[in-house]
Amino acid sequence: MEIGLYSLGIVLGFSIVRWFTETIKFHVRTDRLWLHHWIIALIVMLPLFYFELDHPLIWGGLTGAALEGLGRKNWSIRRK
Repeated sequence: MEIGLYSLGIVLGFSIVRWFTETIKFHVRTDRLWLHHWIIALIVMLPLFYFELDHPLIWGGLTGAALEGLGRKNWSIRRK
């Protein structure tokens, strides 16, 4: 049933991040860089992968968060 938890995580991660970004407008940025939520999800994924933490709901949620950000038009890291 791991694929079910992973799929549930993708849907939940995508929808929660969509709501959060549209409602809260939270940004991690400086004068030069903008860390979009897909970058933050990737940064969180790297140590999870390294330490072999494999909970499907967590991975699904992070994948959903990353996919939600990659579907947007402007996801440049450098600020203009």
